[in-house]
Amino acid sequence: MIVSLSEKMRKMLMLQETAGRLGCSRTELISADLLRPDQRVALKCRVNFCGQYGRNLMCPPAVTGGFDWTKAVEGYNYALILQRTIVVSDNRYREIYDNEKPAFLKLVLDLEKEAFRAGFSLAYGLTAGHCDICQNCAGVEQLACLHPEQARPSMEAIGINVEYVTHAAGVLSGFIDGEVTLTGLLLID
Repeated sequence: MIVSLSEKMRKMLMLQETAGRLGCSRTELISADLLRPDQRVALKCRVNFCGQYGRNLMCPPAVTGGFDWTKAVEGYNYALILQRTIVVSDNRYREIYDNEKPAFLKLVLDLEKEAFRAGFSLAYGLTAGHCDICQNCAGVEQLACLHPEQARPSMEAIGINVEYVTHAAGVLSGFIDGEVTLTGLLLID
């Protein structure tokens, strides 16, 4: 069955509304052409500011090793930027970010399921920051992921420049005083 572009667009707009109901502060439907992985982002991961490089299966080099994310992303036509912003009245930015990540991951996974139900069988979510489902990732022991149905990489982990994409889409990103913003993405076929 061939679905018309207007029907596909209607379903994507419904997903955008659903994202708002699930807790997104902001969403923006964009062309997936903006999402070309950039090796400079992978280079920044190698600096290992977060301590997850080589220790987390949803981070480089494990998430990128042997898999061509560029080709995978090229297969998508659209993406939905997902943001959740929390107002912060003190300097607990990192603590609040870390505390909000599990709820944001659940939001991304719930939206991925809604996309599947809407007929986007290859929809795939990308979450904010490194995966921390397990206290100690199996990747440290060179084992397979213990929660592949839940674990998702971030945009940065697969080399997407979040600041470029959000800026090009007219969405604020980066560090804003008094706010913590988690940014993810839903790839839509």
